[in-house]
Amino acid sequence: MAAHTSRELAELHMHRLWSGSGGIAELVARDKRDPVEVAAILQAIKDGKTFGWLRDRRSEDPDHLLYQWQNLYLELGLKVDISNLKIPAPEPGFTRLILIPEGMTPNKAFALLKKKTQAWKYTDNLDTITSIRDTKKTYVIWVRDRQEADEELKNKSADDLKRDGVNCITLIERLLYELKFFTETLQGGQAGKHLDEKNWTLCAGSRFQDGSVPYMDWVPDDGGVGVGWGYADSRFESMRSRVVVS
Repeated sequence: MAAHTSRELAELHMHRLWSGSGGIAELVARDKRDPVEVAAILQAIKDGKTFGWLRDRRSEDPDHLLYQWQNLYLELGLKVDISNLKIPAPEPGFTRLILIPEGMTPNKAFALLKKKTQAWKYTDNLDTITSIRDTKKTYVIWVRDRQEADEELKNKSADDLKRDGVNCITLIERLLYELKFFTETLQGGQAGKHLDEKNWTLCAGSRFQDGSVPYMDWVPDDGGVGVGWGYADSRFESMRSRVVVS
């Protein structure tokens, strides 16, 4: 196959910046025609920047991240309205956005995950769980973009974290994070990756009725993605929660 000429490469880059994911055409379709954003893309075309510039730029853009979430939910038959959505300001290191739809419950989130991958739960009804954030309206959180739960929180029980005022992930949030992470790591028909393949996420933002705490992990030989429980005062090096910016 003949190599592309400089002119052909320039035209290809311009096409991607104009009509590729996160480009001007997408901004118009999403009614996000912010003049500063459009001007930045036009300047990139003028400067001859490559598609990698746009990819790096949109990977940090909350609007683009929300657009990805909307598409995922639509694929699963769920339309999510993000108008008037308040996005908390991310803190340094917190680059993973999670969109939690209005009315989402642990059972519903688990059912969505089951559409994509093998999963089990220790109880039939997860909706007896209460959490520090409710889903009366759609909301967004930020977490660290890590496959394994926060090492900074190892050997800390749910009671420890509550005492220290740490804002921790809920079961619903962790289920949806698993859904997104697995889906975006699918490659060429190969199985996607999973969160916590070595450790457990302690969902310390949630509680069962008896005060115990849900956790999630990945055990391929024992049902796949799992939802289990532990005592609120239990602490292990491999059991860690995830800090949330909300």
